[in-house]
Amino acid sequence: MGGSESKGSSELQVFTLTETQRLQSKYEKLCKSTKSFQEGLAPLSAGLSGNLYQYISHIPTPHAHHKHKQGVSLHQFQVFAAHLLKGTFEEKAAIFCGMKNSRELSMAEVCELLSGLLEVYMHYVTQLPHWQGIHTMRTSAEGNQRFVSYLTKGLTGGAGGEKFSVGDVETWMSRTPHLMNLFDTVSAALFQFDSVGEILENLAAMVPVPVFPSHRGEAVLSVLDQNSVLYLNYNLPSMHQSEWRLLFSNTVFGDSFSQLVTNITNQGPTLLVLRDKRGHLFGGVAADSWQCRAKFYGSSSCFLFTLSPHYGIYTPTMYNENFMYLNQGQTTLLNGLGMGGQMDYFGLWIDSNFNHGHSKAKPKCTTYGSPQLSAEPEFEVDVIEVWALGPEKREEGDSDEEGEKTVKKSILQGNTESKAMLELIGKTQASEGFRELEDEEEEQTEEMKRKMNTIPKLL
Repeated sequence: MGGSESKGSSELQVFTLTETQRLQSKYEKLCKSTKSFQEGLAPLSAGLSGNLYQYISHIPTPHAHHKHKQGVSLHQFQVFAAHLLKGTFEEKAAIFCGMKNSRELSMAEVCELLSGLLEVYMHYVTQLPHWQGIHTMRTSAEGNQRFVSYLTKGLTGGAGGEKFSVGDVETWMSRTPHLMNLFDTVSAALFQFDSVGEILENLAAMVPVPVFPSHRGEAVLSVLDQNSVLYLNYNLPSMHQSEWRLLFSNTVFGDSFSQLVTNITNQGPTLLVLRDKRGHLFGGVAADSWQCRAKFYGSSSCFLFTLSPHYGIYTPTMYNENFMYLNQGQTTLLNGLGMGGQMDYFGLWIDSNFNHGHSKAKPKCTTYGSPQLSAEPEFEVDVIEVWALGPEKREEGDSDEEGEKTVKKSILQGNTESKAMLELIGKTQASEGFRELEDEEEEQTEEMKRKMNTIPKLL
């Protein structure tokens, strides 16, 4: 099998002079033989790297007499690098197929190839310092299969449904951004021209891996595995990808709904992940701060997701705006945390007794278009984690010393049920709008007293 035709030296102008020099150095180290190529590309499997070497050796070149004994010339390597690192979808699709030494692949071959690339991807990504604040579950073979199934979901075509051509792979790549992120990251890591430190620095910019601050000085033991973290973070808005901060885990705080509410309210965007007793892993991303209210609220940036037994993201259908719901300690209102659907029929619900919830969708949740997320419509909670998304924001005027500022409360602030009932009938607290003004007036009065006390001393 051969590579795509060379377009001449003009094709190599995509590289700077420094890159060209480093590329030649990389060539001298890698391309002495098939063995040196395989050893230099570890942790890529010997089979895939061997096929890749053969692919490069068949790239048409006018400088055949400059080849090494095993058959790869500098020009061929330069053309290959241009296609791999800075090429089109078509050129990258040809290389993808070339890693299995063919221009047509079966689904089994595609999955095998993706598993090999995923192994390289995780090898480099898990070396990033971002992971130091979290102990994720190591991704199992079954977990890798689920991730591969998610990536191949958009692969269609095939000759008679059996083989996928370079054109089919090209279309798949162009429609699957997460696949291209994986492919380009592995390509950059294996064929970059920089030092190991520069590789990791470049990867940190390419791969959306969140920083995990430690909790109480120790790394967090999470129910999430590495693939799940990368999958979820990839699907978050870029402004929320930089950092995850643990707000609540029942493995840390106990099975307490009150603790859950206390720790997650007014914390900005959050990610909730839940595992039921049957092993299904699912949750939701709340784009707005959790607050106890008498009705649904939130925005269309919220979504639900599943991680096991399969990956899935479910975004709003706009059929209704029942994005988020939270209440506690009310005698006249439903108490618990919910996302999507309607009262007593949520897409995701955690009851205020904490240990039970439901996910009802026949056939789908009206708000998010999601199927049933849990193993059974009614489920028992095993693990709940809630993460704040993005770095913690300090409010303007925040003091470093707690209690320096005392905020006046209205009579309704201590009575959450009365406040909820007012909200339910469309009324708001008039006093809330005046509290800030009252604080300003008090500050002005104190300042005036200070000045008046100073006048006699000056006379």
